[in-house]
Amino acid sequence: MMTPTTTQLPHRGVIEIQGEDKATFLQGLISNDIQLVTPERAIYAALLNPQGRFLYDFFIMEKDGSYLLDVEAARLEALLKKLSLYKLRSKVTLTPRPDIQVFAVWGDSLAATLDLPEEAGAARNGIFMDPRLSELGARAMSEDSLKDFQAATPQDYDLHRLKLGVPEGGKDLIPERAILLESGLDELNAISWTKGCYMGQELTARTKYRG
Repeated sequence: MMTPTTTQLPHRGVIEIQGEDKATFLQGLISNDIQLVTPERAIYAALLNPQGRFLYDFFIMEKDGSYLLDVEAARLEALLKKLSLYKLRSKVTLTPRPDIQVFAVWGDSLAATLDLPEEAGAARNGIFMDPRLSELGARAMSEDSLKDFQAATPQDYDLHRLKLGVPEGGKDLIPERAILLESGLDELNAISWTKGCYMGQELTARTKYRG
């Protein structure tokens, strides 16, 4: 049995999205269905360019009526600028949250330890099972460090992720070049095939249905 371990992920940052139009704003941009996001469920999604090539990936959870996005810290400001370009008259606010840290937790019997269903994306109180693959463990966006777990390093988590063959944006997915299906993101629950149009949807759908 592997005792659950945790580490803060310094290469990840957080963006908060608020406002009455926050769901419709994101729905037309991201590869997954924002309607799936509730306080009990988080999702993994990507933002593509108009040609259907990968730009950014992120996790989205709902907390206190806001969406919190777990994003690549090194390109957080660039993502903010990109989202702002599409805001137009939408009633949304986009705010970086450097006070919130991102944590990963993994180990045996983790879902039971966290009192969560053992399914990808299951969430409670700001912590959620990884929406890509439940074997990856859980993630959290919190102002406080996670306690009651054995301490690990970000390198330990990277090794755990790579052993499971899971790519991460910025490290393994090349912006402006990678295609979601070629990168395995369909199997990692990043794509909704029923939500309708979003930026880059045409190439993504053509890749699936026409090979």
